[in-house]
Amino acid sequence: YGITGTGDASRVIAIVDAYDDPGAYSNLTAYRTAMLSEDAPIDSCTLDQLRSRAAGSPPCFVKVNQSGGTTLPRAHSGWANEIDLDLQAASAICPRCSLLLLEASSATFTNLGTAVTTAAGITSASDSAHVVAISNSYGTTSDVSGAAYPAWDNAAGQGLAVTASSGDSGYATSFPASATYVLGVGGTTLSVDSSGARSNETAWSGAGSGCSTYNAAPAWQFSATWQASTQGIANPCGSKKAVADLSADADPSSGLQVYTTYNGKTGWYVFGGTSLSSPLIAALYAMQGGYDRSTLAGAYAWASTTRYYDVTSGSNGTCSPSVLCTAQGGWDGPSGLGSILVAAGPPVLQAITVSPTSASVLTGGTQLFTASGSDQYGDPYTLTNVIWSVNGGGTIDDTGQFTAGTTPGTYTVTATSGSVSGTASVTVTAPVAASFTLSASPSSRTIKPGRSTSYTISITRSSGFTDPVSFSVAVSASPAGVSGTFSPNPATGTSTKLTITTTSLSPRGTYTLTITGTSGSLTATTTAALTLR
Repeated sequence: YGITGTGDASRVIAIVDAYDDPGAYSNLTAYRTAMLSEDAPIDSCTLDQLRSRAAGSPPCFVKVNQSGGTTLPRAHSGWANEIDLDLQAASAICPRCSLLLLEASSATFTNLGTAVTTAAGITSASDSAHVVAISNSYGTTSDVSGAAYPAWDNAAGQGLAVTASSGDSGYATSFPASATYVLGVGGTTLSVDSSGARSNETAWSGAGSGCSTYNAAPAWQFSATWQASTQGIANPCGSKKAVADLSADADPSSGLQVYTTYNGKTGWYVFGGTSLSSPLIAALYAMQGGYDRSTLAGAYAWASTTRYYDVTSGSNGTCSPSVLCTAQGGWDGPSGLGSILVAAGPPVLQAITVSPTSASVLTGGTQLFTASGSDQYGDPYTLTNVIWSVNGGGTIDDTGQFTAGTTPGTYTVTATSGSVSGTASVTVTAPVAASFTLSASPSSRTIKPGRSTSYTISITRSSGFTDPVSFSVAVSASPAGVSGTFSPNPATGTSTKLTITTTSLSPRGTYTLTITGTSGSLTATTTAALTLR
């Protein structure tokens, strides 16, 4: 698959199987020594030591019973092969990830479910190392209700990548792959060229697929958003869970070379089945390590149309509609959204968006900016160690809080994480002084001498001005008998009424009324015309 990422010891892949594999650690060590060269060393440690494993340490291997204890179940040769396959497949994809093997007392869903719940508990914020993926390379030959056995959905609901094999008997549905929130993992036949690079990948004839009888489809499967972005099909299972979600190599003819004891002989054997593809996909998530735990792993998988290798040929049987058993472009039953993509390395911060993109702040004021990241797939990326800066106009602290200085202008706010930056603009403006303006309505009046008339004087207040305004009026040429009064005066609202009175002796003509409003040191004027005829 061309994967070059290695993960780190703080990322833990949990392997859930039944019974004990006495040679699990020694066989894993033999595989890693032969296949992983400089990544080979893996420590045997306790569960407490696993919890404190730091990212830069060598990976750690822990074997416990279904409840996390050290009293192990009886050995079982068939399940021991399964365990060796799971551990070594996980190491192949994520060589520096730590491994937690949980051995259930028996192959019942009650006991296996207890192991899954125990694995999901290795997620405390006080732990240096965390379980990020749980592989379940087993399943029923017919569907089962997830409500009866909720451990798998509960673990996936914590943001863990819970994977389960879709089955090895062709078109049919298997549990826990059919559980609502579990990543059902189908299988492919992987072909490589003389250099070992993938030349083709087709749906494996033995991979399981189909519709759950009991379990609801999660919201992200075939969502309207997904269909719009891919021109994809609607859920062929209606409201029920469709299997598979993803896939990887499972054909025994193109399987993984495993070091194990088989038929009484210890050595190298090639194993396949979706028992191989489930730990491969679980380890892929652990190796990537960058997806947000607040986004469930299934939603993460279905959020991108470019993250997986599209398997477009091959079949696992006959069915209707055919998409449930025959590979095609986009989603199909045997391969799901597709297999591991060479280019799909760990999520890498690609862009930072600063919000708001622009803001206006008064001198001395504040504005909070926030930064969000996205990866190369366009998905959210959790930012760490964001450094904030501004090229003038004020200061900005490490939370993104900008405090404006006294110099107006437009400045650039920058959020940087590593080599990636995002910017926004902030305009600093000086406060506008409180003031008011006046206007007269109507702008002119015509009356006969001896009559009276009125004007409405409107007060437009700005920048928080609320004080009373006192008024006076001056009449041009000071004609005899012409006078004006205001009501109210002073005015505290948005207007006052100017009443002009005249006498029969007032001379005819057109006069200019100059209305003046005064409030403290503020003065505003407006004019109106008065005609006597």
